[in-house]
Amino acid sequence: VYVAGIFVYTLLRAYADETGVPVRIEYPIHFDRWLFLGTDPTLWLQREIFDPRRIGFVDYAAVATHWSFFIAPHALAVGVFLMDRRNFPRFALLMVGTMWLGLVLFFAVPTAPPWFAGELGALAGVRRIMDYVGGSIHGSAYSSLYAALGEPNSVAAMPSIHMAVTFAMYLWARRHIPALAPWLLGYSAVMALSLVYLGEHYVSDLLVGVACAFAAWLAASRFAPEIPEPAMQPADT
Repeated sequence: VYVAGIFVYTLLRAYADETGVPVRIEYPIHFDRWLFLGTDPTLWLQREIFDPRRIGFVDYAAVATHWSFFIAPHALAVGVFLMDRRNFPRFALLMVGTMWLGLVLFFAVPTAPPWFAGELGALAGVRRIMDYVGGSIHGSAYSSLYAALGEPNSVAAMPSIHMAVTFAMYLWARRHIPALAPWLLGYSAVMALSLVYLGEHYVSDLLVGVACAFAAWLAASRFAPEIPEPAMQPADT
């Protein structure tokens, strides 16, 4: 379920922008400005921090956080499979369910991310910082990697699957690995800031991503009940 669900999600995600449904650009901009009293958070953060002439630590750290998404959930999946295998079905349903809820919205409301809106002139001044960082490290390698992972659908901004899956990891840990939960909550916060700063997602994308994670957690709790650890049996005398 875990491997097949993510594989099919990845395939279908590439077609979510080819249905003829118009790409939405304006509504998340208006929502974020309403939420922040007229200020666009991505534009504000980039104006305060980003300097295209000098890529700094914050830029590298934000991109590293963004790309950690492609490792962290699967690392946790391996840990759950090895250490808590009886509850792995619940974990698989949580992760795959989160992604598939997002997939439904990709088809229903294809939405341009902030960097794309910037290129179209709807959010003038917003840049895709990841391109600057990738180019400063190894331009051709970055282009090839992005073509494989990001280019199949550049308008899958709503919701943020990065945020949704990261927060789903926290929800799992809060119940099953309490010692890890504060770290994953912090990771979720850093991920949220990175996604907005990099121009990859709006705050509205993040909020809907968190909602998808909550909905998938409720479904996983309902359809894959927790299996407690077997009680220790007294040794025969």
